[in-house]
Amino acid sequence: MGNPLSMDLRKRIIECKLRGITVDRIATEKEVSKKTVTNLWKLYKQTGSYAPRPNPNGRKPMLSSQQLEAITNRITEQPDITLQELKDELNLPVCISALCRTICNKLGFSFKKNSLRQRAKSC
Repeated sequence: MGNPLSMDLRKRIIECKLRGITVDRIATEKEVSKKTVTNLWKLYKQTGSYAPRPNPNGRKPMLSSQQLEAITNRITEQPDITLQELKDELNLPVCISALCRTICNKLGFSFKKNSLRQRAKSC
């Protein structure tokens, strides 16, 4: 499967089709297949846009938006809660390391060092 057409080329193909130019002529001039022109025109008629459809592939998230919100609420209520306690309380279907990555990367929380462990003073 090749790369998607550029937005500029997509726009020019749709403009030609709107002007009434035939599919054969557009395909020849723009150096694309007839099927590409037909599919692009079909997409434009259905959606009103010539932008490519989003790619539905990829791994689905394990945690729903409600679970992420519950995690956020629980952390703001009790900032010193451990990951294991959080996992157990909310019955989360992820491992501890995945929960840690989610909290840091998706929710934007970070770990603060303990105030008792301060840096050694230099003389």
